[in-house]
Amino acid sequence: MRATHLLGGLAALLLSLPAVSAGVADGADPARGDRATAQARRSLEWNARNVEHLYNRAGFGATPAEVAAALARRPEEVVEQLVSGGAPVEPFYVKGPGEMARVDRRGLSDEQRQRLRRATRRQDRFQMGAYTNWWIEVMASGADPLRDRMALFWHGFFTSSYRDVRNSVAMARQHQMLRAESLGNYGAMLRGIVHDPGMLKYLDNDANRKGNNNENLARELLELFSLGEGNYTEDDVKNVARALTGMRVGIDGEYDFRRRQHDFGRKEILGEEGRFNGDDVVDILLEQEACARWVAGRVVEYLEGVPPTAERLDFYAALLREANYDLAPMLRSLLLDPAFYRDEVVGTRVQGPVDYLVGCSRRLDMPLPAGFVREGAAELGQELFFPPSVKGWDEGTAWITTSSLMLRGNLAGMALGVVEWEEVLAGRGLLARAGQGRPADDEMMSDERMGDDGQGPVMDDGSASDQMMDGEGELDENGRPQMPKQLRDLRSAIGDLYQPRINLAWRFSQAGVTTDAAIADRMLDAALAIDPPADLREQLTRRLAQEREALGLEDGALLDDPSAEDVLRRALHWLLATPAAQLS
Repeated sequence: MRATHLLGGLAALLLSLPAVSAGVADGADPARGDRATAQARRSLEWNARNVEHLYNRAGFGATPAEVAAALARRPEEVVEQLVSGGAPVEPFYVKGPGEMARVDRRGLSDEQRQRLRRATRRQDRFQMGAYTNWWIEVMASGADPLRDRMALFWHGFFTSSYRDVRNSVAMARQHQMLRAESLGNYGAMLRGIVHDPGMLKYLDNDANRKGNNNENLARELLELFSLGEGNYTEDDVKNVARALTGMRVGIDGEYDFRRRQHDFGRKEILGEEGRFNGDDVVDILLEQEACARWVAGRVVEYLEGVPPTAERLDFYAALLREANYDLAPMLRSLLLDPAFYRDEVVGTRVQGPVDYLVGCSRRLDMPLPAGFVREGAAELGQELFFPPSVKGWDEGTAWITTSSLMLRGNLAGMALGVVEWEEVLAGRGLLARAGQGRPADDEMMSDERMGDDGQGPVMDDGSASDQMMDGEGELDENGRPQMPKQLRDLRSAIGDLYQPRINLAWRFSQAGVTTDAAIADRMLDAALAIDPPADLREQLTRRLAQEREALGLEDGALLDDPSAEDVLRRALHWLLATPAAQLS
């Protein structure tokens, strides 16, 4: 399928979705309190469509068996389990810098010290890759789905990048704090971020000192982390920067407050006057109505995929403020709100790269190597711990380009074992960092690419982005085009010995599903996060029939043929490359 057709089809599919009223809760009045919430819950229709939608947005998808299990329970029970947090996850052990290079430096030559520094940097990049793999595995496990869904949101809200921080310990600890509080308290996260070494480094607060202010952290704290544009002045930025002076990263990598660098003078911030410091700034921000509206609006839009109406924003902002910024009441109410399941929301959001790959793995119950998900999502524009800017990633249709759609199909084919590397190589011109700004290799030092599979570092040998776009590139020893760097990363991440852990023919046989139409129904139910369009069901059934007839088989006899698994995987690959498979 041509990528241009995919793009046009996706746009047409998105435009064809009905725009309906926001439903029961749109005009909800916060003053009505628990009685209004209870009324809304009673009107929630609990069916397979809504259960799957819940798991798509409050997690990363579910298998048909998990949907059936949820249907057997009350919606309040399912939502409460999500909001309360799932099974505990064994944490990743993060090695400190001292543990990475246990070498006595005394007596070392300058060259030996330089080699040791390079080795320590490589070990740090290796740890960042291994930690990313751990988080992907946790997301795919479904152990604590809403926590990891919200951790992904906060990762793009309170944004830092390893490209600038270059410290895996700081990045991992920041993520651990955000994940731990992702279902907890926004105020605790905001306070933690103001003291977070990774954020202080990323936004240059080390350079913010009395008499020589750096406003980077102050500006993003107001604009992106708490209030949003239009709710503060430039004088507020300057005075918040003064309040944040002296907050920096110490020699040991921990938070350090330098009293001599702090401005103890009087400041005016958002109408308040005093000798404010960083903690005072957080207190002032949390008192602003704009803060609750900004945070509630961002959360609701992220989970629903569309901006909330003014009435819905009023309701959820008030709920957040009344709960003193505890997130659980707002999330619980939102996930039980019938308007969360309205037609405008269900099945209309374009999945981000992590969503797409982790979701495919979960819905199909097909474990994928974490390194493959990491590298594949990065090529699609969402490299975890490497956001394109302090604003994080744009969501929705921003994920869709002609090259990213083609690459999604190729990644699905690689995961299913039906796309050969040579096929991807032939179309590599479309694989040039599709999406939202993964840095080209020449933006980093040549030895600063992290390990591809979490098993060791990789040394760059130049900018691969040029190789990918310029004709065939270099030839290997057999005279064939040499695989570009990004494809080598993907191949290394998935492994030469990789075999898909899925047996479709066996699964369909066990379920007693044998005819073309029944197989198509079962495949659509498992693979898609949305109700399939009628024409897609017809197309998939027709494809299965054509392949079966080419084998000279009657309808219902496909699973008995040795070629059945190949036929089924090709059909599933085609399905995962369609516009419908990009939506949740």
